[in-house]
Formats: sequence, structure tokens, C-alpha cells
Amino acid sequence: MSDKIPSLPRRCARQLVRAWTALTAGDRVIAVLAVVVFAYFCATPGIFQGKASGDGLLGFFYLPGLVFHHSLDMAGPGGTFWISRLGLEQTKHLANPCPIGTVPLWLPTYLLGLGVKKLVMLFVTLPAAEASSKVYPMGGFDYWMAGLGSLISGLCGVALGFRLIARKLGVGAARFAMVTTVLATPLAWYFANQPLYQHACAFFVVTLLVERWDAWRGAMTLGRWALLGVIGGAAMLMRVQEAVWLLVPGLDAAYLVLANVRHDRRAARDALLGGVVLVAVTVIVFSPQLLIWKYFFGTFRTPQPPGHMRWLDPGLLAMLFSMRGGLIAWSPILYFFIPGLLLSRKELDGLAWRMGLLFLIVWWVNASAWDHWASWTFGARRFTDSSVIFAVGLGGFWRWASRVTWRRRFLLGVTVFLILWNGLLMELVRQRKVKSSGAFAYPASTWIGWAHGPGWLGRILDRTGYPFVQPVGWIYALIYRAPVTTFEGVVGNYLLERDCHNHDVVLMNQLKFVDDLVFVVEGIAHAPEGGWPASQVLVPVTGTRARVLIPLAGKEPVRVKLLGQFNARESEVRVSWNGRALKTTTARASKPGAFDEVRFEVPIEIVHTRARTNELVMEGLPAGAKVARLDFESFTRWYDHP
Repeated sequence: MSDKIPSLPRRCARQLVRAWTALTAGDRVIAVLAVVVFAYFCATPGIFQGKASGDGLLGFFYLPGLVFHHSLDMAGPGGTFWISRLGLEQTKHLANPCPIGTVPLWLPTYLLGLGVKKLVMLFVTLPAAEASSKVYPMGGFDYWMAGLGSLISGLCGVALGFRLIARKLGVGAARFAMVTTVLATPLAWYFANQPLYQHACAFFVVTLLVERWDAWRGAMTLGRWALLGVIGGAAMLMRVQEAVWLLVPGLDAAYLVLANVRHDRRAARDALLGGVVLVAVTVIVFSPQLLIWKYFFGTFRTPQPPGHMRWLDPGLLAMLFSMRGGLIAWSPILYFFIPGLLLSRKELDGLAWRMGLLFLIVWWVNASAWDHWASWTFGARRFTDSSVIFAVGLGGFWRWASRVTWRRRFLLGVTVFLILWNGLLMELVRQRKVKSSGAFAYPASTWIGWAHGPGWLGRILDRTGYPFVQPVGWIYALIYRAPVTTFEGVVGNYLLERDCHNHDVVLMNQLKFVDDLVFVVEGIAHAPEGGWPASQVLVPVTGTRARVLIPLAGKEPVRVKLLGQFNARESEVRVSWNGRALKTTTARASKPGAFDEVRFEVPIEIVHTRARTNELVMEGLPAGAKVARLDFESFTRWYDHP
């Protein structure tokens, strides 16, 4: 028996290689891509706790929970630490906020890792207590082995995407599409550095759904409708928002019913029955997640609190172009994917408009999330599940560009640069030399300073703006009559931003002018070269009028205080908010060293929220006045009434 154990991993590996070769027709470029990604996975330890950092650690808890504790409750593998952090639900369970769908893809490699550890223990003599700990509890090797399941799944998604695009646009387009989609977007990060997030597995299942739908289109049977339902339900088990991908086959069913209801009732009936089977099978496959939510929470609800999705208040512009996790700002190769869908729409034969429609829906869904920047992240991570859209569009752009030599060469040069750029950003974030893309929006020169990049480049970008947010940044500067880098440091940041779980303010309830924020666009002195002295509190005004841009997290009335020293006792500072004059009250300093205060309230009807920036204008500032900060106070609970 023992002589057969080592052959099992070999047989599994051999079957994976055969499946990969069949999907990619043995293409060498895609094989090299797989080797590069696997090498990156092996060469990097991940970040924070390793391959299971962040939410990936919580998702991993399902594995030891099921294997060692025979329970879904996170208290077993997570312990009291997570009880204190997350709290018990009314069911007395410690709920795991991560979906369950990735577990079948992680479990084989995780169990293989446990077997390897046991095998090692056969040849290493350890004290009993220490020996038991080598299999459980968890450790970096366990995370690595479970993450290998995500990597394998992601590479299968790459093979499926290659097969889909090669069928539509040719092998050259498929090669270009998959290489750029993996290496020039956040997909590589979630294959290698944080594989125990759900994104690599979700990418695989979503791509499988699109590829199989395209292969079977026009020749559907009830069995194929059912299989698409299985894949769709599995996609929802990865992440529930993948439900939008059921529109791909679902719209076909609806069209066939409507097109044939008068002329071919049998075809209409078959399409209707196929749609019903699709939905029914999807619900059946997704039902384990519903039962898990019932087990955790006592009711069928998602882990997110009510109001997490702000459907009527999406941050659409920020979702694409903000330096805080914006899709195109962090993955500029995606400037090409929409032109690619349009330019190759005939060859794509209906796939182009479907991918365009799905992109619009996914864009709205992601922009509507409370934390549309996705908290700690690399790039716009919530789009990685839908990377098949980008692959199809990039393949289409290559198809167009490759017809003319200079266009092909230009595209290749740009692509090589953007792949290297993405790799540099991944390493800067992984080594924590710069902040997470979801931390805050900063001008590009600030990022260059953190990375110890060339100062001349930062000075150039301060004059021209970051090229990968243009022309949006330039248009924004014209609208608000502001410096060209203002967009980079304002859009995506929100004053009075609440944590989406406990509703505490986590991002600024005051603006200190000494911090030299880009929110100030006129009338208040900026820091000299080298910054203000550490003891500096007050900043001089440079005229009688000042303008400040105020991005707010939610549509709510706010109280504001301007603190400073206004000197002329008889002066009255006037303020307007988005063009409307507001009533102010002035409180003079009661003792030496205290601040004068100008107080006013902003009514809700003139407040702009995530989609637009508020403009505060202060006039009548006396000569020689100095200002300290703006304090903001909310007095409503807008998030209780989404």
C-alpha cells in the first residue's frame, strides 16, 4: 500500500497536465505563462500572514474546521481571538463571512499537504506534543498548499479563456489576451500573493460558464441548460455577485421565447423550459450557501449588514479612475478592452455586446458597494472575477492592431511596459514599500516618494498629472478650477467615511491645513519645500477668499467648524457650499492661544455624495488671518436608511 501513495500525486499531476494540454492545444506561450505564474507563486511568501492573509485567512478556516472540528463554526479553528473581533451571532455561532464555494477546490491540495506533513513525521522523531502540532494547527505550509488549489483553478481559467478567444479571434489574439489579462492586471496578484481570496476560483468558474455557453450556443439541450445551471450555481458559491453572469444564458432563453412564441411554439416552449431548468439547477447548487447562512445567522441573509449595497449612490467615476483602487488607474492596459470589443464585434458574433453589457452591470454592482475600493487590496480586485470580459476585449484589440505592422509593434511595446509596471506595483505593495491601493487616494508623486523613485519624475507628474487617470483628471481640474493633480488626491477619499461593519468613522472628520492636503485649491498657503515645522498648527491665508473641495461618504446634513485666528474682531467670514450661501455664527476665542470659530450647517439637499465633490468657499477672510482646520460632524444615520 505504501508504495502506491507517492504515485497518487503523480497521477493527479499527470491528469492536470493532460487536461491543460487539451484546453490549450499544447500552446507554448500559454504554457510559459503558466510556468511564470507558478514560479511567482513559489517565489513569493504572500503578505501579512502569508498566502492566507486578510479575508483569505477566514476563508481558510473552513478547511481545518471541517477536517479537524467537523464543524463550519469558525470558533474551532479561529479561537477566542476571532470571537472578540467578530462577535457571536444570535445563534451562538461564530460566523465565517467568506463563501463556501472555494472549499472543494482547496480541499484536495490542503489534504495533500497534511499527508506530506504526516509523511515527514515518519522520518523525523519529535516529542509527542510537538509532533501533533505539525499537522494541526494551521501554518504557512498549510496556507501554501490550500492556495495551490486556487492557483490551479486560476490557470484552468486561463486555459478556458484561451480556448474561447482562440475559437473566436485566432490563436494570436488568444495568446495576447490571456498573457496581458494575467500579467498586466490584479489577476496575477490573486493567483500568487493572496490566493485564498475567492477571486482566482471565481475567475475560473465564470470563465467556464462563458466558454461553455459560447460552445453550446445554438445547440442547447435540457442537459446543457442544466450544466450551465450547475456552473452558474458554483459561481455564486464562490461569490454571490456572480449571479449576474447567469444573464449570459438567461438572456438567450428570454430572447428565444419572445422570438418564437408566435411562429414556433415548440421552440419557445423548449427555450422556456431550458430557462426554468437553468434557474432551478442554479438554486439547488447554491442552496448549501443558503443553509450555511441559516446556520450562522438564524435566517437566510448575507454576512454584510443591511445597506451595504448603495444601489442609487454608486461611485462610478472613482471605481474606474480613482487612485484608490480604480480599475483603469491601477490596470491601464484596460484602456484597450472597450475599443477591442467594438473593433472586433463582427468576429465575436454577439459575444462583444454581451461582454459589454456584463461589464456595465459589474461596474455598477462594484461601484455600489459601501467600500467600493474593496478595503485592503491590490488594484480593483472585485473585477478580477470578471476578467474574461477584459480578455475578450484585449483579444479583439490585438486582432485589430495586428493587421498593421506599426500598430502591432506599438501595442507590443506598450504591453511590455504595462506588464513590467504591474509587476513593479505588485512588488512595491507586497513588500509594503507603498500603501495598499485601497488605503487612500494620493497624487502619483506621493507614491513615487514612498517608493524612493526619481524625484524628477514626481515633479513632472505634479505638472502633467498621472497619465493613467487622464483625461478624467484634466477635465476634473477644469471643472473645479484646480491644479491638475487634484483629482488624484480627492476622488475616492471621503470625509466622514464609516466602516461598513461597525459604522465608526474611519476616515477623517477634520481637515488640518498644516497637512498640505490637495483638498485646498485656493486661498490657503501650502507647505514650503521640506514641509511645515513639526510644531506648526496654524497656516496663513493668502487672500480674502479660499476654496476647499469636500468629498463626503454619504448624503447627510453636516455641521462644520472653521477654526483659526481671524485677528480683525469685527470681521465676519462668509461661507457658501456648492454655490449656496449659508448662515454662519462666529465664536471668538475666550482666552489667549484658543481658536476663533466660524460655525455653520449644511442642509442635506445641497450635499453631494460619492459621485460628485462638494465645494466650500470662504470669503471675507481678514488680512493676516491664519486657519487651523475644518471640523465636520454628522448628526444623522443615513446608513440605516439606504
